[in-house]
Amino acid sequence: MLPLIPLVISLVPSLTKWLFGSQAAATVTQVTQVVHSLTGSVDPATVSAAITADPALANQITLQLAQIAAQREQEADATNQAALVATLSDIASARAQTVALATAKSPIAWGAPVVSTLVLGTFGLMLGLVLSRTVPPGSEALANIMMGTLAGMASAVVSYWVGSSAGSARKSETLARAQDQLAASTPQPAS
Repeated sequence: MLPLIPLVISLVPSLTKWLFGSQAAATVTQVTQVVHSLTGSVDPATVSAAITADPALANQITLQLAQIAAQREQEADATNQAALVATLSDIASARAQTVALATAKSPIAWGAPVVSTLVLGTFGLMLGLVLSRTVPPGSEALANIMMGTLAGMASAVVSYWVGSSAGSARKSETLARAQDQLAASTPQPAS
């Protein structure tokens, strides 16, 4: 298959990212099967001559290769969507747990607020030290590392309490529209 890669990419450039990486083996197998079944060969010179001589064959190969690329895109989109759904349900679950604990007047309900206060307070204190330049000499690198870490933690605290908001809802709508457009633009096999 390796010698066929330039020819395949010239026909369907979107296959490039699927011919390398974690999906490469399965994609190479599918591409090789398509090319061999339609041309009877996997020799680049033979395949190139066959598609040059027969534009209908070139179109058929291009269509089937595009279907492979579209299938890989759909699989990747489904994986990304599943990860996003898992992340959002994890966030919702954490919030629901906090509400349930608070409703039950459990002392554990104070865990999230206390941790949040500590993180934001430490972030504010560290930010004040860095901005006022009162960090002890020689500790600047450590202060910068701590600032980065605390900024990430502060971001997580805000995400926990504020939530995903309207921006996330727009993102979800955009993802749904993109998925619908991808499904509509996927070439269907000839009947």
